[in-house]
Amino acid sequence: MAFLLLYLALGFSIALVWTRITDSQTLPSWHLDMLLGKAPAPNQCRPLTPYLAEAVRSLLPDQSVYTAYLVLRGAVTGVTLFCFDRYLRVWFTSSAAAAGAFFLAASIPFTFLRVVQESDPINLLVFVLAFWALALGRDLWLIPLVLIGAFNRETVAMIPALYLIIRWAREQPLRLAWRTLAIGASWAAVYGGLLLHYGARKYYCDVVMLPKNLESLSPTLFLFLVFGAVWVLAYMARRDGPEMLRRALWLVPPFILLHYVIAMVFEVRLFLPLAPVLVPLAWCAVFPQDRQTIQGAARA
Repeated sequence: MAFLLLYLALGFSIALVWTRITDSQTLPSWHLDMLLGKAPAPNQCRPLTPYLAEAVRSLLPDQSVYTAYLVLRGAVTGVTLFCFDRYLRVWFTSSAAAAGAFFLAASIPFTFLRVVQESDPINLLVFVLAFWALALGRDLWLIPLVLIGAFNRETVAMIPALYLIIRWAREQPLRLAWRTLAIGASWAAVYGGLLLHYGARKYYCDVVMLPKNLESLSPTLFLFLVFGAVWVLAYMARRDGPEMLRRALWLVPPFILLHYVIAMVFEVRLFLPLAPVLVPLAWCAVFPQDRQTIQGAARA
C-alpha cells in the first residue's frame, strides 16, 4: 500500500508537469471531436481514453475536460509505475525494482510535447501488464489486455508477435499457434471493427514519415536520449539477461524501424513501450547483486 501511494503521488506529479506543456486550448475541442466521431485518422480509432476521461469528467464538480485528463493521466501513470515495480520484482529485489520504476517515472516527462495525444498512458500500462503476464507465465491474460488495449492504440498489435517470439520452441506447436492466432484475432476484431464503424478518413499527418525522420539527426538523437545509457547497457547485458527478455529484444529493431517509416520519431513517447524490455536488461548490468529468480520467471 505504501508503494502504491508513493507511485500514485509520482503519477500525479508527472501529470502536473503535463499540464505545463500540453496545448490546453486544443484539448477540449479534440476531446469533443473524439466523442462525436469527427476526429481524423488514426486518432478516431483510439476512443478508449476520451470515453474514460468523459466518465471521470461526469464525477467532477467543475465538469472540466482539462481536470478530467489530469486525473486520468495521474491515476494511470501511478498504477503503471506500481505495476512496473512489481514486474521488475520477477528478477530483482524490491530496491532495484523501485529504482527501475523511478527511472521510468523520470523518463516519462521528457516525452511530453504540446501536441494533444492522450492515449500514451494507457498504452504504456497495457504493455507493462503484458510483459508482466508473460514473465509470470499467464499467457492467456494477453487476450483481454489486447482486446482493451486495441480500443486505445493500434500499437498493441506488437503483443501477438511478442508472445510468439518469447514462446517459440518453448511451447507445444499447436498451443503456440492457436494462442498466437487468438491474441492476434483479438486485436484484429477490435481494430477492424473500429475501422468499419468510423470509416476511412484522412490522416492528420503524412502516412509515410521516413524522409522527414532522416532529413536530420535530431529525431535519432531524441530517440537515444529518451532512455540514454539504458539502450547501451541493455544490449551489453543481453547475454546475461533472462531468456524472455533476450528474445523480446529481437523485436526492438523492427519496432523502431516501423516508427521511422510511419511515425514522427521526435515524438519519443511512442517508444515508451520498450521500457519493459530495455530497463530490466540494463538492470542486469547495473544491479547484478540484486538479481533473483521466482517460479513464474522460471516458467517464462
